[in-house]
Amino acid sequence: MVLAILGLLGLVLWRLLPLAPQVAAGDAAARDLAQAEQALLGYALVHHRLPDPVSIGGLSMLPVQELGLPARLQLRYQVQPALTQAAYNRFEPTLPAASEGGATTASAQVNGLDLCMALKAEALSSLAGMQNIPTAFALMSRGGAGNERAEEDFVLPGSIDIGTRRVLAVGPNEFASRLQCPDRVARVQGAARAARAAYDMERVARRYKDFRTFGIQVAQMNLEQAKANEVFAGFDVAYGVVLEAIAVLQEAAGWPPEGLSIATGIAAHVTATAQLAIAIYNLDQAVKARKEAEDDLQTAREQETAAIATVNRMHTLSGQTLQRALQLDAAGLQP
Repeated sequence: MVLAILGLLGLVLWRLLPLAPQVAAGDAAARDLAQAEQALLGYALVHHRLPDPVSIGGLSMLPVQELGLPARLQLRYQVQPALTQAAYNRFEPTLPAASEGGATTASAQVNGLDLCMALKAEALSSLAGMQNIPTAFALMSRGGAGNERAEEDFVLPGSIDIGTRRVLAVGPNEFASRLQCPDRVARVQGAARAARAAYDMERVARRYKDFRTFGIQVAQMNLEQAKANEVFAGFDVAYGVVLEAIAVLQEAAGWPPEGLSIATGIAAHVTATAQLAIAIYNLDQAVKARKEAEDDLQTAREQETAAIATVNRMHTLSGQTLQRALQLDAAGLQP
């Protein structure tokens, strides 16, 4: 039984030992591809673009020296040309003006967010051998020694005819996700919209303050009118007193009693009394109107003071949200 078990183990080892170098080579190739991918990710974060391939023996190879990788790491490399262009301002969040009535604040930052926009523009672009699958860049290794002589064409990972080749392909959206583009772009856009909202709120507050200032002007005009009405009502009262005195004189002039003169005096006295009563009533109403106008003016001034305080708060909020948006935009993909 022992001999049978030993024989079986020997048979298994005899079949598996030739595969060990291939497994080891495959693991080494996977490590090389992962190391190269991390180097490309770091390069993109620093330079806001991907590196150009270098030509070695007529093949497009990974620029290991530029990436700070070991010289032994010879990997085939292809990349979307648009992603290797020098970074420029592709991402421009819509920001409000820095002050009331000022020009719109322009974003002139050049950073990883602009690379995010480039990746978005290349979301449907593919590379040679990727069978129209969107691809930002692709790396290929032969999986062992002789990697520098990897003259085979790129194939899609998992293809039937991949052979000993190891291929790593990263799509634009996948690479953007690894760069945290969706989160960072959303944060900047959200901050920009908050700044726009705060700016609009400040403008509304300023218009309301202007309306309250106009309300003070109207209240002052009403107060002046009420004062004038009070003066005129006083004149009417004085005039009514004069008419009352004249009526009394007319009655006195008809003494001793004489029918027509007494009737005329009584009629004049009644008329004068009625006019005096109306004048006194109008004076009372004019005094009340003046007091109401004074109260309205005080209320209008209090409302203007509150409106000014609101404008100051909105101005502070607008400035803070604008600065926050500018800071996030300047930070780009950095924490």
